[in-house]
Amino acid sequence: MDYMTLLLGSAAIAALVGLAFMSGWELGSASGIDRERESANRRVNGVLASVKDVIAYENNRKPKAARNRRKAQRKAVRA
Repeated sequence: MDYMTLLLGSAAIAALVGLAFMSGWELGSASGIDRERESANRRVNGVLASVKDVIAYENNRKPKAARNRRKAQRKAVRA
């Protein structure tokens, strides 16, 4: 084998390895972006669920207090 054949063979192998590395890099980057979005969605959904619980608790308290105020006003008017 002469030097030119060895050089071309080495270049072809290096190009093949480079293409494999680039495609692996792209797949890893896309997978990392998807995982980061998924974990961000989980964090946001957790925060929204906790806020929803607080709002539900506040909404459960408010109507009772308003109802009691209305009863007191009606009694005061009748008397």
